[in-house]
Amino acid sequence: MKKLAASLTILFLFTLSACDFGAIKKRIDQALGKTPATPVPPLTPPTPPVPPFPPTPAVPPPAPPVPATQPATQPAETVPSTQPTTAPSVTPETAATLPAPPVAAGPVSDSDLIEELNGYIECLNRTQTRTNDSRNRYLSWVSETAGPNCQERYISYGLYTLYEDGIEKCNRAVSRGKAGPPSLPALEKAAADLAAAYAELVPLVQKAEDYFRQQDFKDDNCAKAKEMHPKLMSAFNRFRDAASQLQRGVDALKKDVDLRELARLEQEQGRKLAWQTRNFGIRAKALIQTVPEESPLKINKEGYLAAFAELEKAYDSLNTYSAANREEANNTFWFSAFESSAKEFFTKAKFLKRDLGEGKSPDARMVQDLIEQYNRFIGDANNLRFR
Repeated sequence: MKKLAASLTILFLFTLSACDFGAIKKRIDQALGKTPATPVPPLTPPTPPVPPFPPTPAVPPPAPPVPATQPATQPAETVPSTQPTTAPSVTPETAATLPAPPVAAGPVSDSDLIEELNGYIECLNRTQTRTNDSRNRYLSWVSETAGPNCQERYISYGLYTLYEDGIEKCNRAVSRGKAGPPSLPALEKAAADLAAAYAELVPLVQKAEDYFRQQDFKDDNCAKAKEMHPKLMSAFNRFRDAASQLQRGVDALKKDVDLRELARLEQEQGRKLAWQTRNFGIRAKALIQTVPEESPLKINKEGYLAAFAELEKAYDSLNTYSAANREEANNTFWFSAFESSAKEFFTKAKFLKRDLGEGKSPDARMVQDLIEQYNRFIGDANNLRFR
């Protein structure tokens, strides 16, 4: 059953939201000594994402029509591969970012490992970006340290409510992780911490959003707003810490799996469109990982330029293949959106590469644009479907 499903559909194994926009912007502003006197009004609330695609069944449903417009970027669930091999190694560099070294009891197949990682990825996909957006929207008009006084200029912006189904997705991932194989206690703990923090945060955010939207602060002289603020920030911060731990742990294990899956695709199909898109995605992630999360303006020039050179090769290969095989590209669901996102990401990466190559310091806005576009690109990559 699994082999049949895997042979019918090829999906990405990517983690969304590799970077926290709000945290990076705050660190960039701190590095530049910027402290805005007046909060900037937040952007229009994002369009609700399309529902995730269901896991591929043994007999695939009819192919959905290609969207005429740019689709929403909420990623789809990934489907585990069935190619068995040994468990991936963890290098000293990546192991240092984990809360604890992952431990697997006995030989572990990639299919089991990917199945567990996919659960964590689905959990992160459904919770992390929306939670960051809600937190950033709230802090766009209220002081994180002082809290609200209900005289703020943009108080009507409130917060974004969170996706309640993320609680079930994260709890399901935790249950799958505990059931094993493999045994990855560090990731399992991070996922459990994230699930607990998110389950606490969802009703708190809903309560706060109702309060500000209905302007209840006019009835109680801002009393409940002041009471809710420390609870909200504590829950937001617990979620962010757990999500960061889980993200790093998944990334450390997934790097080797991605490369093995890429090699398997080439062996089974050659360097067709599925290989080209996945190869570009791997190179894109390698480039974005040269931007230090804690100090995003302190990019290692040599590392970035080397990663960009690999990205450029992958981009040229992808464009050459898709141009020569338009029928395959046109029959691949979501490819037009992926192609547009890949081009935009490559363009922004080139702008930064040009500045670094000329010896200029990284531009703060340029770094933010690159990271934001990367996450949009990954959303489209995860929605690809190959026949």
